[in-house]
Amino acid sequence: MIPADADELVTSQDIATKYKVNEANVAYWVTLEGFPEGWPSGPGRTLVRDAALVDDWLRENLPVYWAQGQDSDNPYGLPEGGPKDLVKLSDIAAWEGKALGRKEPVPEVTLRTYISRKKMPGPDRKPGDGERPEVTERMWFRETAYEFVNRPRRMRRQKTSEEPAVAEQAPAAAGESSERASTARTGYVDAQAIASTYSVSGQTARGWTRVEGFPEAGENGYSAAEVDEWVRHNRRRSWTAAQRRTELTGQAWPETSAADSSADVQVEPAPADESVSEARGEQTELTAEMIGPRYGVSERTGLQWISVKEKRDGKKVIRRAFPTPLRTRPRTYAAHAVDAWVKEHRPHVWAAAKGTGPALVNPLPEGDPLDLLDIYDFAEVLGMATRGEPLARETIHAYHARGQVPFADRTAGDGGKPRVLQDHWYRRTVYDFVLSRRGSGNFDARA
Repeated sequence: MIPADADELVTSQDIATKYKVNEANVAYWVTLEGFPEGWPSGPGRTLVRDAALVDDWLRENLPVYWAQGQDSDNPYGLPEGGPKDLVKLSDIAAWEGKALGRKEPVPEVTLRTYISRKKMPGPDRKPGDGERPEVTERMWFRETAYEFVNRPRRMRRQKTSEEPAVAEQAPAAAGESSERASTARTGYVDAQAIASTYSVSGQTARGWTRVEGFPEAGENGYSAAEVDEWVRHNRRRSWTAAQRRTELTGQAWPETSAADSSADVQVEPAPADESVSEARGEQTELTAEMIGPRYGVSERTGLQWISVKEKRDGKKVIRRAFPTPLRTRPRTYAAHAVDAWVKEHRPHVWAAAKGTGPALVNPLPEGDPLDLLDIYDFAEVLGMATRGEPLARETIHAYHARGQVPFADRTAGDGGKPRVLQDHWYRRTVYDFVLSRRGSGNFDARA
């Protein structure tokens, strides 16, 4: 998500260009505490950051490099004055300290060392030089002093007991402890659940499970907590993107308590309070082809529901499989069982069929209507609102390819601000779509 008030988005290459450093410098900066967090965007999932936040961080922590990125002859805000004004060494010491981000002036002995080593120009005026006005100590013209203070610089890398890796594998790790506390999960997950959580393809998730060091699968699957810890350390971009989406939707990752996991047997819920068939006095058995039209959706959608399998988080059943058919030739289902399944697992469709909408599994999170959401944010919002879990990466891409979602409000290279590297939608566009699409329950009550 790009906040509505975002200034500009920049990549590591953009940062290096603006502040006149190489990309290895930027790769080191992102490992430092507090450096603005990035998130993947665009076809290549390139990390981008808020340009204003990067600039503020550099101004506070690396003022020398910050000054190199300012389009100004006086980036440090040195006092105005005539170029031939005479200034003392103590004045230059104070300005040099300001340029280095220090609260105190640099020691004058340091500047004298610079003079002796020809790193700083000598004084323009000396006592007894016969010029006017007469001076009693060595002094410099303001233009000479400012040229010295505003000179191109390099800062030494801070020495630590264990130097961070130079390659940029992920954004800054500031606040990791709080992230772990806020997203820690219990229970177990399978490869598909991992793919949904981190918005990667099923193939990618299965690839992770084969990487050396990935948590071993137990009888009930992979430990969610161990998987999260592995992703946090080894797939930082995916971890960061998941954190941003969690913040976007306002929905914490699912927890599995001991009480929830105590029952190992799937319990079939009672039939819906008032099935559609009872309300309409219609048939009590449905063929596969009748399921979709019964609830106001396409026949194809109904046929896809039939293939839904059970989903567990450890021993807890978090999604029931579609009801077992009464007969296989032709495939025939009990209407009350289908009604119960639709009411529980497709509540927005049920609400549309009943005319009681809108009905969403989770409320739409608050946010600025002009926030920009990418396709994975779209999948998160749509999935959480309509089925209680994010849409799979493949699903949202299929919707996009088939034109089943609105045209993007912003596209790469459209010249708008902030720059985007892939399709983005305003939050209001996404919410309007969620509430107006067929099956969202946004209808008047039927007679």
